[in-house]
Amino acid sequence: MLFKKSAANPTERNLSTVEKPFLVAEFGLNHNRDLNLAKRMVDAAKASGVDAVKLQSYTTKYFINRQFENVRVLYDIFAGLELAMEFHSQLRDYTAAQGLIFFSTPLTVDWVEKLDNLGAPCFKVASGDINNWQLFDAIIATGKPVIVSAGAASAEEVQQSINFLSKANSDFALLHCVSLYPTPETKANIGRIALLKNLLPQAHPALMGFSDHTEGCNAAFAAVAAGASIIEKHFTLDKNLPGPDQKMSFDPSEMKKLREAIDLAHAIRGNATTADCHAEETASDYYGKRSLYEFEGQTLAMRPRHTDFPRP
Repeated sequence: MLFKKSAANPTERNLSTVEKPFLVAEFGLNHNRDLNLAKRMVDAAKASGVDAVKLQSYTTKYFINRQFENVRVLYDIFAGLELAMEFHSQLRDYTAAQGLIFFSTPLTVDWVEKLDNLGAPCFKVASGDINNWQLFDAIIATGKPVIVSAGAASAEEVQQSINFLSKANSDFALLHCVSLYPTPETKANIGRIALLKNLLPQAHPALMGFSDHTEGCNAAFAAVAAGASIIEKHFTLDKNLPGPDQKMSFDPSEMKKLREAIDLAHAIRGNATTADCHAEETASDYYGKRSLYEFEGQTLAMRPRHTDFPRP
């Protein structure tokens, strides 16, 4: 998955299974619509070792139907944290100046064009929009990569999205996600990553990742060990700040530990392309393997190995 250089991406970046995991700090609603706070979050995210900063971009009146009484509180929360274009552009510039990638999750179609104009190198599709074909069409039209979360989605729903993106020949990644906030570690369901990967057509492979809502690093470690190349985690400067997502987000010290954990998991996983062992192993197997020897009137398999020893 190639992120081309843009206003929101200081350097061209290729995401792959060979590279270290791509770590995304999801700012979500934790910025509290305070640009100075958001900039401090960027500084802390960089110091923690993340690769990218992500917002959520939306126009509330196109996002939540306020006519229903039971969603009016939710409407007011999102409306109170809705971000103007100027906030986006200033945070994009600040993020890029720190050498990090800036992108966002458009929750309404009107923000796809706005984010494209800002130079976002990719788009994120939230779990709730996995079958939002209007949104997919708008994103596909930009020709940019898309990262899709698969929380609270059936295998059929995920397959429909894969088919839609594959037919459009879009460059995409698929994130396993558990839509429980927070997610107990015993519900992380990391084995689903391999099952989701099996849904991908051979002619259109995609990167796998994990949008992590657990409260520790263990699930993300396991996800990378299981093949994830992208890890997304909610991020905050302080869990005690006001806002609905602060408590379930990682603070800077936790994010730094996450960076270390997933890099270790990637190193442990390795980048094997065949079922062969390491070359270093065969270089020293003289004493470990056997050859056939004539000994005391018998033919025995004995150490050391001799590749030129004739077989009986």
